[in-house]
Amino acid sequence: MKDTIKKLINTLTFTDLPIRNKFILFSAGALFWLVVIAAIGLIVLFDINAKSKRMVDIIVPQEKTANIVIRKLRGASISAHKIALYKDTERMNIHYLNGKARLEDCRSYLNILLMGGRIKDYSRGTGQFYNEFIVIPLNDSEKRRLIEDVIAKVDNLEKLLSEMADMKFGKANMEVLQDKLSEYDLLTRDTVSAINDYAISIDKEWKEFTGIIKTRLILSIMLISLAFVVAVMLSGVFGLLISRSLAKPIKAIITQIKALSTGEIDLTKKLDVTSKDELGMLSTEFNKLMDTIEHVTSFKKVIEEDESTDDIYMRLGRIFIDDLGLDNCVIYEVADNKNAMKIVYPPEAEGVELHCKRDIQHDCGLCRAKRTGHTVSSVDYPKICKYYVEGLNDMHVCIPIIVGGNVGGVVQFVCGKRGSCDMADIEKKVSRARQYIDDAQPVLEAKRLMKVLKDSAVKDPMTGLYNRRFIEEVYEGLISGTNRRGTILGLLMCDLDFFKQTNDTYGHDIGDAVIKETANILKKVVRGTDMVVRFGGEEFLVLLLDIKSGDAVDVAEKIRERVEDMKVRVSGGFIQKTISVGVCEFPTDTQNFWEAVKYADVALYKAKEQGRNKVIRFSAEMWAEEKY
Repeated sequence: MKDTIKKLINTLTFTDLPIRNKFILFSAGALFWLVVIAAIGLIVLFDINAKSKRMVDIIVPQEKTANIVIRKLRGASISAHKIALYKDTERMNIHYLNGKARLEDCRSYLNILLMGGRIKDYSRGTGQFYNEFIVIPLNDSEKRRLIEDVIAKVDNLEKLLSEMADMKFGKANMEVLQDKLSEYDLLTRDTVSAINDYAISIDKEWKEFTGIIKTRLILSIMLISLAFVVAVMLSGVFGLLISRSLAKPIKAIITQIKALSTGEIDLTKKLDVTSKDELGMLSTEFNKLMDTIEHVTSFKKVIEEDESTDDIYMRLGRIFIDDLGLDNCVIYEVADNKNAMKIVYPPEAEGVELHCKRDIQHDCGLCRAKRTGHTVSSVDYPKICKYYVEGLNDMHVCIPIIVGGNVGGVVQFVCGKRGSCDMADIEKKVSRARQYIDDAQPVLEAKRLMKVLKDSAVKDPMTGLYNRRFIEEVYEGLISGTNRRGTILGLLMCDLDFFKQTNDTYGHDIGDAVIKETANILKKVVRGTDMVVRFGGEEFLVLLLDIKSGDAVDVAEKIRERVEDMKVRVSGGFIQKTISVGVCEFPTDTQNFWEAVKYADVALYKAKEQGRNKVIRFSAEMWAEEKY
């Protein structure tokens, strides 16, 4: 029952309709009642107008005609009396003609009253024109009989008038003439009385008309007042219900927004969605926003506890794919030297050319997003990046990851061929992905800073090579991996020849330059998976991972040759140095890592003894002692 009432109220208050439609329907309701009020007034006005028209077009002309006939009859009566008074034949004849003409006018007006027509009212005595109007034929049978009776009386009056004139001209006895005059007056009174009866019937119609008009006005006022009261009550009730249906969710949203702005919001508390209009949609979207913020907040807490940036990249990639549905995404990380860039997600794609030319991995300055620090999107500008190669008609969005004020990486999202992707959906997903990227940026910066601090403890600051402490931390893992894979670890102990002489002759600045250039040569000769360690002042240890027997000597020869060809600029020219290299292989020569380092060092000294600028492979006879 409660749900039924609630649904009824929602229907009556247009709760589930869009807000625009709410006000349109509310306005339509108000307009409806205005139309009702106006219709009542117009109906009454038209009714009154119709009845007034009948009174004006029918009754009034009939009443005027009756009055004119009475006036004419009285005028004719005066002429009849003057006939009796005057002895002058000429004047008597004039009054006879005037009386006869007035009676003829009466007959004519009465016939028009019966048949309808136009009446022109004027004075017979002065000829003055009074009025002109149209009379509608009488439809009332009783009135018609009354008028026909009056016409008959007028005919009789005309006969009496003619008889009186004949008597006067014939010099009849005055007593007889007076009798005729008395008869004429009596008939005139009867005729006027008959016309007065007719006028009284017309007056009754006027009274009926007045009563009807008064009744109509009272009824219209009552109906208009009732409609107005109903309209005001309904407007008030519906206005209150609609305003409450709008105000309640708006107030709840404002409260949540205030709490969000102060950081005191409970992200698990959701807004009640009570309607399907824009406010209901807003509440739903706000709840989704709270879910997103809650998820992003928990995401940030999780990645803060991750061990490395690689873990964060993996977590970001899984969120992009599993949670946001961005199935095709690649994350690049800018290397520490700020020039190279590698793929960190998906991890199996490292070193592989995916959607972009591999050139950007060697020179990240070629990447538009890395170079500009701005989002690069082909959604609005197809073929915006010339280094994007896979599917030139695909849509791709590249978002830079800002770390420490610089671009530390790039996230790339790719979506099928143009036209096959839902643009609005992609933009929405990318917008949500930005939230995770923005929250990950400070954590990535902190992790990279920690890595820098850690690297500063295990790397040589001048050359950027690993130091001896690094070897002490990782050698166990290297040995375990080599044994597990069944491969060989090559150890090259390298030492510059006569390096002290260089420092003494040219100074320590030139000596440092020689060290740096030698380090660069070592890094270029070996593979990216190999390790170069500054073991001492001018002494370097090179670890060659997963090599075959004899490969270490070949690499050592390359190093020796490259160093021999090395030229370091000094004042007035160049200097060239040579290098001696001792080679040992683990586990071929020994099962002990540090013993292998010692054996490489022993081979190095043999190279020094044999004249320097040589590569010597360790052999068992070089080590006379029984145990390291």
